[in-house]
Amino acid sequence: MSAPKLATLVAASVLALGLGMNASAMTFAEAFDAAQRNDAQYRAAGHELDSARLAVPMARAALLPVVGFNAATAEVNGSRQFPNSLNQDTRVRVEYSSPQASLSLRVPIYNQEARSRWQYTQAQSDAAESVYRSRGTELIDRLAAAYLQVLLAEEVQRLADAQVEALTVQTRQADQRFKRGEGTRVDVAQTQAALDLARVRSLEATDALDLARRQMRRITGLPSEALKRAPTDLVPDGKPLESLVDWLQIALRQSPSLQAREQALVAARMNVSRNFAGHLPRVDLVASVSRSQNESLNTLNQTSTLKSLGLQLSVPIYNGGGVDASVKQAMADQSRVEEEIRSERENIEVEVQRHYMAVTNGSAKIGAYHRAVESSELALLGTRRVLEQGLGTNNDVADAQARLYGAQRDLAQARIEYLQSRLRLMLHAGLPMIEVVTELDRSLTGAPSAQR
Repeated sequence: MSAPKLATLVAASVLALGLGMNASAMTFAEAFDAAQRNDAQYRAAGHELDSARLAVPMARAALLPVVGFNAATAEVNGSRQFPNSLNQDTRVRVEYSSPQASLSLRVPIYNQEARSRWQYTQAQSDAAESVYRSRGTELIDRLAAAYLQVLLAEEVQRLADAQVEALTVQTRQADQRFKRGEGTRVDVAQTQAALDLARVRSLEATDALDLARRQMRRITGLPSEALKRAPTDLVPDGKPLESLVDWLQIALRQSPSLQAREQALVAARMNVSRNFAGHLPRVDLVASVSRSQNESLNTLNQTSTLKSLGLQLSVPIYNGGGVDASVKQAMADQSRVEEEIRSERENIEVEVQRHYMAVTNGSAKIGAYHRAVESSELALLGTRRVLEQGLGTNNDVADAQARLYGAQRDLAQARIEYLQSRLRLMLHAGLPMIEVVTELDRSLTGAPSAQR
């Protein structure tokens, strides 16, 4: 089973949250594009990746030839005293320039420490690439949570407003029946209490929607916009997913977070070699060309040109035990990363199994909530008819209305959980980010998945 095939999970089975599609609404792909440009955590990960990449040429520079040019000049003013032929002290003023220039070349022939450091930075760069991919999947997860939370909050607010409207009508009817002598003051009070509670829930839903939109703006950097919703008539079709074993194999093979840990282990092993190389000698080819004039009083008006070529050997003998300590420290870091890989692998297995079960059971769960909503609607209708016949109370109607509201809210929550579990299953499996984003947009627009 290929990874692209796994990406085509039952897209038509995803439930909707809104009242209908809005052609001008912002799609999840558009939101993700904005989040990549704006989200601080993802941008910081990009700068971290750039820094890791630049460390490679910096380390490679220690393996390349080094050429240096030095130039200097000095103006000498003074006097020179010496005995003449008559053995008399003679003082002569001295005044001259002493220019010097040199060109040096150092070529590493054997430098295992520099080579190990270069290999270590390459491993770090590969690890940073995997970490950046992992940050991308985390961004999709955070964005999807915020995006779907906005849809859920909008649905909850719509339901709360509808309940307030229904209870307002019911309160008015209860008051009219009381004035006609057909009802009691208790009925009016109970209906009014239910209406007040519904208004409180409406205010809470408004606050939750505002917070959800703020979180969405924080990630995308865009003002609040209408979000893409799926048609309300979509229901899960109950098609079976691929087997759990296949999902686990895919996740363990290409999970970005696990790949980042494995690359970190490679870097830790390279770090052990780099620190151990501190025990090894270093051999350099050294060459230089220098030209100097008037180096001293004895060489006035003389120009010297010197050329040298040789090998330089540096052998570390004793440095106070620092190299041994650094090697042991690097080995401890390596053992730590190995344990982190084991922990990450176990965590991925648990998460994949949890989301797999949530997706496979999503059809039955949402179907049960659908039936609960239908039953609550029927119960509410029956309670109203009983009230019209004078055999029921307003409190019974308010209770039925509250049960219907709770069932509808639970259904909306189940839809969100289904969408999130399905998306997180794909993310833990390591499917390409663009594949996951496109698949969620297909779900929200009600388009069928592409068959491969």
